[in-house]
Amino acid sequence: MAPKKGKKGKEPPPPPSKAMGPPPKPKKIPPPPSCFTNEDLLKFKDMFKAHDEENIDKVPIQLIPLMLRKLGFNPKTAEIEQLFKMFLEDDLVDTVELHEWYFMIEAKMNWGDDFELAVTKAFAALAHDDDETGIAQLEVLKEELMNWGEPLSEIEFVDWVRLAIKDKTYNIEDGTFLYPKFIENMNNKDEKYIKEPINFFKLDQKTLAEMAIKKAQEEKEEQERKELERRAKEEAKRQKMIADGLIPPD
Repeated sequence: MAPKKGKKGKEPPPPPSKAMGPPPKPKKIPPPPSCFTNEDLLKFKDMFKAHDEENIDKVPIQLIPLMLRKLGFNPKTAEIEQLFKMFLEDDLVDTVELHEWYFMIEAKMNWGDDFELAVTKAFAALAHDDDETGIAQLEVLKEELMNWGEPLSEIEFVDWVRLAIKDKTYNIEDGTFLYPKFIENMNNKDEKYIKEPINFFKLDQKTLAEMAIKKAQEEKEEQERKELERRAKEEAKRQKMIADGLIPPD
């Protein structure tokens, strides 16, 4: 009689393949930049968490420009691209981790930021605020902005005035406009209020700078023209007095 077959046991798992090698070591996260205080780190982390909507300790790469602007920076497109090259692993990465966010902020701080200064100076020139008091007549600025660069339309200017009234940078009674504060408020706007954090209703840094430079050049040329006319008149008057014998010739 043949022996009974025993129950078939589970086959043992195959031995691990030597080709697979050891598991990869976890990535060592570097400490945050030493230049930041605990208060700085808390503020930067809160900003990061506020945009980590999926709660995965990562934020979408496309939100980095907005996040930097909310911290008061004004990164240019070339600077954003440089930050990604410096601190992200490759071009395929579509998220940013917290430690990478810290180092991006540090780099941007070291590069400096002159956007608000350039825009403020442009506004001063366009508003004829020669002493740069920060106060302008809105009607004067409106006239310039509707005729220089990419002109504002009436509809766009109505939106501008509405924001200025809301932000208390425009005084309806005397027509004064606190343009530095307006620029600061526009810089801090969230994307849920306007499509772009900084658009100045078509007035970007380049446009404003070009407008201010062009205006200054034309004003200089106008002053030179008036000075030449004044000298010509004085010379004509002097020649007439010589002809009339009132003064001796040279």
